[in-house]
Amino acid sequence: MKKAMRIWKSRRPLVLAFTLTLAVVSRTARAQDGKAPLALQHTTVLDLRTGALRADQTVVVMDGRIAAVGASGDVKAPDGAKLVDGAGWFVMPGLWDMHVHLVFGDWFPGGREVSLPLFVANGVTGVRDMGSDLEAVQQWRREIAAGTLIGPRIYTAGPMLDGPKPRFPSSVAVLTPLDGRRAVDDLKLRGADFIKLQSLIPREAVFAIADEAKKKGISFEGHVPDAMRASEMSEAGMKSFEHLIGIFEGSSPAEDEFLQGGKTEGKFLASYDPARGQQLAAQLAKNRTWQCPTLVWESGGNLVDVTDYSADVRAKYVPEAWKAITWKRFREEITNGYGSDDLATRKKFIAKELEVVGMMKAKGVEFLAGTDTPAGVYVFPGFSLHEELERFVAAGFSPLEALQTATVNPARFFGEEAQFGAVEPGKVADLLLLRANPLDDIRNTQNIEAVVLLGRLFTRADLDRMLALLEANRRHQPTQPGISRTTPPGL
Repeated sequence: MKKAMRIWKSRRPLVLAFTLTLAVVSRTARAQDGKAPLALQHTTVLDLRTGALRADQTVVVMDGRIAAVGASGDVKAPDGAKLVDGAGWFVMPGLWDMHVHLVFGDWFPGGREVSLPLFVANGVTGVRDMGSDLEAVQQWRREIAAGTLIGPRIYTAGPMLDGPKPRFPSSVAVLTPLDGRRAVDDLKLRGADFIKLQSLIPREAVFAIADEAKKKGISFEGHVPDAMRASEMSEAGMKSFEHLIGIFEGSSPAEDEFLQGGKTEGKFLASYDPARGQQLAAQLAKNRTWQCPTLVWESGGNLVDVTDYSADVRAKYVPEAWKAITWKRFREEITNGYGSDDLATRKKFIAKELEVVGMMKAKGVEFLAGTDTPAGVYVFPGFSLHEELERFVAAGFSPLEALQTATVNPARFFGEEAQFGAVEPGKVADLLLLRANPLDDIRNTQNIEAVVLLGRLFTRADLDRMLALLEANRRHQPTQPGISRTTPPGL
C-alpha cells in the first residue's frame, strides 16, 4: 500500500494535467458527446476492402454508431444533428495498432495520461494490448466506454506468459505444463481476451498452453518461443506471430542450431534459404497464421545506436521517464555489444526483412500493423503506426494493402467485421477524416482533419489542444527506477 501511495503521489501532477486535457476537449465537444447525432456531409468515403471511392457522401452517426451512409442529395441529417461540411475530406475507418503495451509495471509510466490520447490524436481508435497489468487496462476500458476517459478500443492479453524467470513486468512465470494450463485458466477467468506468449516458455509447457487454450476457447498469440519452431507453432494453432520471430530461423537449414541460441542478424542473412522461406510462408498461409512484424520497431532496434531523435518533433510529447531510463537503456544495450553485428550487416538485415515480408504476402500470408509502442527504440504512440504503414509500402504493399493491415484485417482477425473495418450503417462510429487521399500516398494518413471516436467528434482544433497540453505537461511525469537489467528485443 505504501508503494502504491508513493507511485500515485509521483504521478499525480500528470494525472491532473491529463484531467485538464480531457476537460478542455470535452468543453469543445460538449454538444457532440457521441450520443447526439452527427452528419458528415459532402465527403468522400473510402471502401478499404476494394479501394473504391464514393464521392459526395453523407455519413450520419447516432448513439455511437453509423446510422446511414449515402449520396448527400439522398441522405438527410436528423433533427438537431451537428452538421460538418466534409467537402474535400476522405472518411475511412479508424486505425488499429495491433501490438502495444499500455501499462507495463513501472517501465513506461504515463500510459493512461500519454499513450491513450496520443493514439486518438493520430487516428488510432483501436489497439491490441500484447501484455499489460490486466486490472488496470480493464478499468481504463470501462472508463473509455463510459466516455470519462479519452482512449481507443482495447483488446488485451493481460500479463504475458514467459519462462520460469520472466524478463519483463506484467508477466506470469511458467515452468511446467501444469503452470501453463493454470495460467491459461486463470487469465480466461479474469477476462483476458487472448493469451500472449513470450520467448522463454519451456517446450512441453508451450504444448500444454496451446492445448488448454483450445479447450477454453481462447486464442494464443505472440512470440514463437525459443524452444519451438515456427512451423510447430503454426500447426499448433497459434493465431499470430510477432516481430518475425521464428521466420528467419525456419527459413534456414541451421534452424536446429538456432534453437540452441546464438541468433544474430548476420547468421540469419548468411543462412537464409529462399526455398525454405517460401515453404514456411505457404504453411503459414494455409494455417492462417497472421504476422505482425512491427517493422518500425525492428528498424529502430537495429539502428538505435546511430539514430538521434532529440530533434524529432514527436519527442516533445514523450515523458522524460521514457527518455531517461528506457530509451537510454536500449541505446546502451546496442552500443555496449547487445548486437554483435556491425552497422552494415544490420542495415542489410532491415532490408531483408522487408523482402521477406513482401514474399510472405505474395504467398498469401495475412498481416497486421503493430508498433510495439512504447518500446525503447523511439517508438511514439500513435505517430509510429503511420510510419509502420509506410514500411509496409516499402515492403511492396500497395497503399490499399497497407491500410488494410490497420483497418479491415484487424476486424477480420478479431471476427468483428460486423462492428469495424468499414464505413457502413450499423458499424461502430470510429472514423478517421483526412484532408488527402491515402490511396494516392500512404503518408496522407497523417493529414488528419478530425477523428470520430465512439461517435464523438474531435476536430483538428480539439486534437491540437490535446497535443499542446501533453507537450506542456510532459515534464511532470517523473523518471522512475526499477528497469530490468535485461532488455531483449521485442515485447
